[in-house]
Amino acid sequence: MKTVFRKYTFLLALLIILALLATQIKWIVYSIRFQDKVFEKSVELALSETMTNLTADKPLCSKVKACVDCDSIRLKAQLASSGVWQKIHDAIQNELESYDIDLDFEMYILEDGSEELKVIEAEYDKGLYYSRCMGGIIGQTGYQLVVEFPSRTRFFFATAGTMFLGSVILIFLLILSLLYLLRIYNREIRIAKHTKELLNNVSHEFKTPLSSIALASNMIRKKRYGEDEQKLTSYAELISKENRKLQNLVESLLRLEAVERNEFDYNKEETAIEDVVKEAASTCEMLLNERYGQITYDFEAGSTPVFIDRLHFINVFVNLLSNAIKYSKRNPAIEIVTRTENHSLVIWVKDNGIGIPVKFQKYIFDKYYRVPTGDVHNAKGFGIGLAYVKQIIEAHNGTIVVESTSDEGTVFRIQLPLEKS
Repeated sequence: MKTVFRKYTFLLALLIILALLATQIKWIVYSIRFQDKVFEKSVELALSETMTNLTADKPLCSKVKACVDCDSIRLKAQLASSGVWQKIHDAIQNELESYDIDLDFEMYILEDGSEELKVIEAEYDKGLYYSRCMGGIIGQTGYQLVVEFPSRTRFFFATAGTMFLGSVILIFLLILSLLYLLRIYNREIRIAKHTKELLNNVSHEFKTPLSSIALASNMIRKKRYGEDEQKLTSYAELISKENRKLQNLVESLLRLEAVERNEFDYNKEETAIEDVVKEAASTCEMLLNERYGQITYDFEAGSTPVFIDRLHFINVFVNLLSNAIKYSKRNPAIEIVTRTENHSLVIWVKDNGIGIPVKFQKYIFDKYYRVPTGDVHNAKGFGIGLAYVKQIIEAHNGTIVVESTSDEGTVFRIQLPLEKS
């Protein structure tokens, strides 16, 4: 119930943030449109006031009229040579600055009906060009003063762009942070669940041998064996057997702590992987015989040596082989293959077990994780075997990957460097 509530709370928070982002974008768009209107009105007012001021400057008007009457084709050159062009430009710039518009602009004086003016008029709706009739200056209609703003978009980025980009980046980072926290939360929930299962398994695993030892020792203490020395021996063997089981459990818990802290000591030496595999197989021989299973070998790599910790790698293969034997509904058939590829030793451990569903495969190397296996789930363990396997292999600069199909079997592929590491 709490997990569901927390999940929905997180989703609600995420929806609120997305709504906030949408609202922010809406307001930024509104701000840009508003600034667009302000820009247009400011430019129009600036040009109107410029034309009023220029019309009142009679000497300037006379010079402009004289240039127009003289040669309208080379009008700009004549206005520039007389200094009038710069005066008009400065007058426009001063008026624009009074409206807080500090943008570069181009200025044109074009005759009505000219091709240049027709092209510009087609672009008016984009807000790049603004024009005013020069009738008041020249004393006759027929000429337009046109102002172009090539960098007009810079005005809007200067006013709203930084705020928009900053808001989007901050909200995006916030969403990423929430997703990361959700990932951590789910991981912690999963670890807590697996830890609970671990404690249940530990208590069960210890309870059985302790009960057997208590029962056998009680029978001996009360001399319930009578004169039957064979029964006494069986009680003693039971105590010894269950004691060894307890020792193995304690070693597993110590290994669990080492996996948790990543505190392993490695004594790497040149070792033939073939010998390591066979020694691990002999350790699992009794368990294999109980299930009428078999192991076949294809050591194409032969006695190619690798630099590994022999004891740890024996444990690695014992874990893989014991899992292949325990998690099988039929007589276990295990195949171990070795090859050398690209300066590496590759080992495949294949079985015909119940397989691992695809949705669980990404979790199998996590600490405490145990795959739900239906009626085969009675195979006990602490869920640290494959985590230990991966940790040992990676400590030797190797890799391990799994391929599995439900009800068909599993293949573990181990790759180890041949060079000393």
